[in-house]
Amino acid sequence: MKFETYSRTFLHFHTEEVPELLIKYLPKGTFSLVDLGAGDGTLLMALQHGGYLSRTSNVSAVDLSAERCEKLRQCADFHVFCSDVTDTPDLTSDSFDCVICTQVIEHVDQEKLLTEINRILRTDGILYLASLVKKWYGWWYYRTVNGKWAIDPTHLREYASMADFEKVIKEAGFEIIETKLNPLKLSVLEFIVRRIIVPLFHPQNINDFFLKYRSANWLRNSINVRPPGYYIVESINKKVK
Repeated sequence: MKFETYSRTFLHFHTEEVPELLIKYLPKGTFSLVDLGAGDGTLLMALQHGGYLSRTSNVSAVDLSAERCEKLRQCADFHVFCSDVTDTPDLTSDSFDCVICTQVIEHVDQEKLLTEINRILRTDGILYLASLVKKWYGWWYYRTVNGKWAIDPTHLREYASMADFEKVIKEAGFEIIETKLNPLKLSVLEFIVRRIIVPLFHPQNINDFFLKYRSANWLRNSINVRPPGYYIVESINKKVK
């Protein structure tokens, strides 16, 4: 799948949901934060709606898609950079207290990404990293370029276990503080909006759909499917070198 097509069709919807693990470890006092691979701004907007960005001195977002970067600029007063997350020359070394990177590492060179995070994160800074674990029996209907069944056709890898995920993080020079593994849930309503409503009706500001309509958001959370063998893995990590 072409990157431009992927960015346009795999929409990220804005909600008020912020991962509990991230809330638990957000820095105290004033802090700077960057979202690498911010997409359509789902997590940043949730943090803003929840008041979690009120103590920030700087909020930055990085994404490779120019279209998504423009949407982010229209959403809020973030510093937005259109760049490959594995090479962010606009971000100064040792400049962020908190780096968040969700569902991105499986799309890119993991070693380069973690090296870049290590560069921009301050010593003792916090990294919130989230990805996917696929058990041996895991299955979903997409195929990657190498012919494997996957939850997303653009994935370069899907981790076989939480231990495999943690091993990659440790080898990049981070200390793991806490890791959680939960079953992956996919919203049926998000699928309908993404694949049917958007192509047919071309609505404006569709990313805010579930923030505007509470009943739709309730249905989004209530009607889900769980792909067999798939889990969300979240990890809080500290830079130690």
